[in-house]
Parts: sequence; C-alpha cells; structure tokens
Amino acid sequence: MSGPDNGLRAALLAGCAFALAPSASAENVARAPSTAAFSAPAGPIVLTRELRRTIGKSKQIITRRSYEIRFVPEGTGWRVDGTLISSEVDAPAELAELAALEKARKDVGLFPLTLDSQGLIVAQRAPTDAVATDKARIVANKAVEKIDMTSTDKTVAKQMIQTIATQSQASGGNWPIDLFRPPADPVIDVRNIPLPGGNQGRVTVTMQARSNPEGGLRHFDRRILTEIGGTSRLSEESWSMTGEP
Repeated sequence: MSGPDNGLRAALLAGCAFALAPSASAENVARAPSTAAFSAPAGPIVLTRELRRTIGKSKQIITRRSYEIRFVPEGTGWRVDGTLISSEVDAPAELAELAALEKARKDVGLFPLTLDSQGLIVAQRAPTDAVATDKARIVANKAVEKIDMTSTDKTVAKQMIQTIATQSQASGGNWPIDLFRPPADPVIDVRNIPLPGGNQGRVTVTMQARSNPEGGLRHFDRRILTEIGGTSRLSEESWSMTGEP
C-alpha cells in the first residue's frame, strides 16, 4: 500500500508508540511542594491498578492487578514492599491467549519502591521477562488477524498490543511519582507529535486524584488521549488504595 494510507498508518503508529511510552506522562509538570509531612498507613493495605487500552474502534483490553503493600520507614523516607495477590484480565475472545499470558505474569521485581520524606516515589523498578514478552508478541500478531477491522487498524492494533505486551512487563517503571501523595488539583499536559509531511498530532495526558483525610492516595486516574488526523486513541489507568487485605 502506498500514498495517503501509508502516511496515515505511520502517523497512527507514531501516536500509539508515543502514547504508550513512559515519557507520555505529566510527571514533569511543575507542582507546588507540600509543606505537610507524609503520613503512611501503619499496616498492610491493598493497592489496585487498572489499565484500559482500546484497540480498533471498540475492542478493549482491561487488566486489574492488586497488591498487598506495606510502608516501612527507611532513612528519611519510606520503602514500599508489595506482593501480587490478584490478577484479572478482560479481553475480546480473539485475544484470550494474550489475556492468559498477562494474567499469569507475576510482577517479580516490581517492589520495593522508594519514597522520600514527602511520600514521592524516587526509585521504582521495571521488571522484565524477555521470554514472556517475545511470546506475547507472537500471540498478538496471530490474534489481531482474527479481529474484524480494516487493514490499517490491524497494523495499528498489532503495534499497540505488542507495545502493551512489552510495557506490561515493565509496568511498574511508569507509576506517577506522586501516586501516594497525589496533587490536590487536576494536572493536564498537552504535547504535539511531529508527523510525516510536516503535520502535527497531539497527546493529552490528564491526571486527577482523590486523597484520603491524611492527604494520601484514595484514587488516582491517568488518561492518555492521542489525536491524529481526525482519529483518537484513548488509554486509561487508575490506582486505588483500600483498607487491610
């Protein structure tokens, strides 16, 4: 295929890659420093992370992973220890094999996280599993061919799913630095994407949170909207923290 279709395909792939990249976050937006000390929960609590990725026009992959975590004083800050306690994946039937791979992932090496005295994440690790990632890429290529969508959408979907598969192995390396001490006001970061032919796309990252009475995490939402050539792709993720397991 040549001409406009190739340009659109390249643009869509560029947008998907940008939207799913770790740099596509609002973490570098300036925030007013907090003057209050961070108040960490005293005992074990449950942290749940949910991701929603849209492929094609209506297909979604939704993953929910819950961890039992503890805040341990360390130096002037905190160490967050955690263990995966549940994993759920909702996906189209055509992606059942890929969903099974994601559900079986153990997140080994994700914890501990390191927090400073204000409760901001200053060190987080990104566990990887090269064998699982390669297998997910093969499965993704086969699965997308079964989905009823245009050839352009299939190409975009393959790239997106493969990127998700790769980044799911390193999902912990892209958590918001102020996840446990969320900002009081919504944060919006808009970035332009240079595209072939001198055109521009746009990625809008929106972060909004609700805090508990102590100023810590209750619920945190991050939305990444990629807009290119009249098309839009949405990626959503959320974190929530509840009481004892």
